[in-house]
Amino acid sequence: GYPTLGESQTAALYPPNLLLYSQFDVNTAYNLSQLLHYVLAFVATWSFARRVKLSPAAATYTATAFVYGWFPARICLEWAIIGGAWFAAILWAATVFLQDRKPWALAAVGFFLGMDLLAGHYNLAFITLLLLVCLPFLIRSTISVETKLKVARSLIPLLLMVSVGFMIAAVQLLPTVELKSLSQRQEVNEKFTPTYGHMPPSAVSQLWQPWSWHGGEVPMDRHLEQTTLLKVPNSTNQVEAFLYCGFLTILVVALGCLSSEIRRKLSLTGYWRWFFVALTGLFFATGWPTYYLTDVPGFGFFRGPGRYSMVTALAFAVMAGGVLDALFKRYKLRVGTTRVIYVVLLSALVIDLWAVSRQYNFGEAPFWGRQVFYAVMVDDPPINHRQESEIKKYFADQGNNVRLYAPGQNVPTLLGVSSLPVYLGIGPEIYESDQMRVDFESHDPDVARENMSRLRQFGVTHLLLESPVNEATWDVTLIGEIYDALMNRALARREPFYFYAVNNALGRAYVKDHSEVSVTVTSSPHEVEVILREAKEIGAVELVLTDLDYPGWTKTSEDASKDSLFRRQQVTLNQSGGPMIVKWTYNPWTVRVGAGVSILGILIVLLVAASPLYRRSNDQSGNT
Repeated sequence: GYPTLGESQTAALYPPNLLLYSQFDVNTAYNLSQLLHYVLAFVATWSFARRVKLSPAAATYTATAFVYGWFPARICLEWAIIGGAWFAAILWAATVFLQDRKPWALAAVGFFLGMDLLAGHYNLAFITLLLLVCLPFLIRSTISVETKLKVARSLIPLLLMVSVGFMIAAVQLLPTVELKSLSQRQEVNEKFTPTYGHMPPSAVSQLWQPWSWHGGEVPMDRHLEQTTLLKVPNSTNQVEAFLYCGFLTILVVALGCLSSEIRRKLSLTGYWRWFFVALTGLFFATGWPTYYLTDVPGFGFFRGPGRYSMVTALAFAVMAGGVLDALFKRYKLRVGTTRVIYVVLLSALVIDLWAVSRQYNFGEAPFWGRQVFYAVMVDDPPINHRQESEIKKYFADQGNNVRLYAPGQNVPTLLGVSSLPVYLGIGPEIYESDQMRVDFESHDPDVARENMSRLRQFGVTHLLLESPVNEATWDVTLIGEIYDALMNRALARREPFYFYAVNNALGRAYVKDHSEVSVTVTSSPHEVEVILREAKEIGAVELVLTDLDYPGWTKTSEDASKDSLFRRQQVTLNQSGGPMIVKWTYNPWTVRVGAGVSILGILIVLLVAASPLYRRSNDQSGNT
């Protein structure tokens, strides 16, 4: 009963996903998605840089420093570059609208925000909206006098178009809001701490001395553990705490800060405003604002405040581009000489960014170009071996009235079996509760009995464990020690798994107090069908389906009873009636209503893009 759509990071309704994963195999689609979003991020950042008065060469430097500085170290997080691409696209479209009052640019803001939200990782979208509020302040000097008088009026349609962006994503947002209200993230507690994934203040030094953080003998994660100066009292990791946009970038920014003569040559306006935004991003990245703002909408919902450093990386990249333009103006170099110098600078930047994004294992042969922080590219991904899995073949012969308890949350479901624990992310609160914690290492018979009772309650019929259990204590039977083609590769495990059958298991579905009734389960993403075959006349019984009784699942009849956890149905079994079919269908109001609102949002975007809303005023300004 896990609501996969509600766990928005699956991005099940994100248009590029719908296109790519319907046309290509999983790995090809994933790789294409990553590459296409990197291209989109680069083009959008370059276009935004041109809009803030940077030359084409300086805009290229800016886009390279930002896109290939901040994101590659986060390659293990698919959402990073996707959110970053729409972040840059939204800023570009909003800038075009504020400068030129083009209706299509206003419409683009809403459409791009809708795409960003449909991609499902709302943290970067939230950061985007915070920077969007500051955008008029950043670009006000790039707006003509005639248009500047109308900027205040332009903010109203811009804010309205942000609302339209939320409308476009309603088909994803409503299921997510519903899941959040039933999830482990209803409040801040020991299982959910918003400040996890911050960037300690001392880690800011990686901007100008990355080798001390990313290239030493001691892994960066250990450095972060040992850091105490002004550190938020929660843990973090090297991916969330990463911030880099090139050593050359920081040198050039510092030069611009120190030299008033260079600043006078800037085409980029608002240099100190950009610097203020960069420092603000750093401050939020430390996690302290989140620590004190957990009750403010938005701040308490997300983890990983280190992601605010994305704003810092963009601001420094833009500032560096502006200073480079000013330097070339100052020394009045020829066009050919300028191009050569830019090629040299870009080459140095690329080499620098490439090196810093690596995670080296000293004393071992380097995986040149293959290992990027937590991610290692592999030639033969585990999912290629899904059909070879012995466990998958085993469950294919067992039918669907089974449930597997196994490590690696997201992976076991690829075996074609209902499994626990479930998807790693936002989930129903029960999956983060102590009921899901099973101590298989205990040798206490009472503990084992209590754990076995809970496993049966959740419909578990099989265990796939990394260590053997004592069958005299645990009521299970060893099926075998298995090297599985999928699971072993996916979890990088060289030892076998221990595969057990739970004795006297109730199954995913069962008739309460009547184990003699034969139960068969068939299921799809939107439907679960239970077929009961009785050997004798029994009468009224209660059917229990140990899937969560999550909102949106409709029952066969009005005889369905409400349970705090599972789905139950009162049925009457009689010998002459033959098999009885009980069906649950997933038809949530959140998706139906959300789809209608999304369609309305798309229509509004199309109408705004085609409207003559500002053409007359623009024509009059031009004639003036």
